[in-house]
Amino acid sequence: MTASTSPSQILVTGGAGFIGSNVVKVLRRRYPDAKVRVLHLPKENLLNLKDVQGIELMAGDLLNPLDVKRAVAGCDTVFHLAAIYALWLPDMGLLDRVNVDGSRLVLEECLQQGVKRVVYTSSFAVFAGQGLDKACDERSPFALAESHYSRTKYESHRLAEWYARKGLDVVIVCPACPLGPGDVGPTPTGRLVSDMFGAPFALAVVTESNYIDVRDCAMGHVLALEKGRTGESYILGGENYTHADIVRRALRITGVKRRVFVVKPDVLKPLAYAMTFAANFTKKAPATTPVEIEVTKKGLVADASKARHELGLTVRPVEETLRDAIAWFVEHGYITDAEVVESVRGYEPALA
Repeated sequence: MTASTSPSQILVTGGAGFIGSNVVKVLRRRYPDAKVRVLHLPKENLLNLKDVQGIELMAGDLLNPLDVKRAVAGCDTVFHLAAIYALWLPDMGLLDRVNVDGSRLVLEECLQQGVKRVVYTSSFAVFAGQGLDKACDERSPFALAESHYSRTKYESHRLAEWYARKGLDVVIVCPACPLGPGDVGPTPTGRLVSDMFGAPFALAVVTESNYIDVRDCAMGHVLALEKGRTGESYILGGENYTHADIVRRALRITGVKRRVFVVKPDVLKPLAYAMTFAANFTKKAPATTPVEIEVTKKGLVADASKARHELGLTVRPVEETLRDAIAWFVEHGYITDAEVVESVRGYEPALA
């Protein structure tokens, strides 16, 4: 498929998710005549798709070969975003089954059914973790083997490359840390914002990461469809910020006065061990884990210039992203701090 060839039937797996729902919205605007099918879990929250017109909702399980076959049937274009973005689960093996085995099922079905182009959503975790003073790019070696999530994304990333060599026209996109409105989960990245205002002080950890607005990330997916090279990987990222940068900008946007304490990651390690131990009984994800502490020490600094130059990716200022994310979290009851609620009263996040 080339930039001059418009898709006619598109499948978006994970299309009800944080990034996926935004991909669906971009596709509806960019290709109004195309049919868009969304594969989602039977009991999944469809809040982010409630106002999207002209889409086909298909409930199914990524691990059910018949569901995957039914979803891919008739599609010339597939965006495979369905995955689990979690740092802790009661059953960590679910990450392997969904992120790796599920991806294999989708890619194989696309090959068998002759799909013209696939955009596979990996993660910049495949390249990140090179150190706080070194930005990763698409040539960086895998450095986050301690993270179960990152390992599954690395394995599925290599699967996508293998299918490209086998003849499937697949382009791989690797989102950085996504932020913005619509983070229903919220994701581990979104919790940096949603949980920020729950105490009389703000805590920041010594680390640095690359962030991208979820709406810009979604546009990057569609640009990859139109301009990406088969078998190539593209980091979809914005700018690099320290955690303290993000916290202070969020406080400044809301006008909330909080003292910011900046601590080294290892200071939180005893707490991380205790919270992870407790999670084995409560079955609720801990706020942080020992593995997350180790990843934090390595940093998630990235260079996204390849996507800018080859795909034409552009990103909005992080202040706009933070304001829209905070407003959405307030509107949906994730943030209840009175000062924050008042600061965003009447503010409407941008849809695109």
